[in-house]
Amino acid sequence: MFVGSLTNTYHKMNTATFNNRIEKASINKGTAGYKMALKLCQTDFPLRPCYTSGSGRFTSNQDHTEAVTNTLRAAGVDFVMTNDAPRGSATGNVICLTAKGRAATKGMRG
Repeated sequence: MFVGSLTNTYHKMNTATFNNRIEKASINKGTAGYKMALKLCQTDFPLRPCYTSGSGRFTSNQDHTEAVTNTLRAAGVDFVMTNDAPRGSATGNVICLTAKGRAATKGMRG
């Protein structure tokens, strides 16, 4: 015997809901982590939160992995973090939404 409905009953998140959840967690909207997490939810493309900045001897890694994951957890978005670098370096970090995360953020993609 089947109990329940065949439709998804979880809340579809729009940008306003995302922002409200972020404000409750006291995350600043000006941070790179917030901006990257918002872009991930709105576009659904895999996100690389670690990149290099500068040139020559002034090159440095800008790693926003922890800020992005904290923002997504605070918003309640389901995601998977993988690494595609051959030796597992930080610049190989990739964050993707799971099927549950894509369904929950569908309202943000228009």
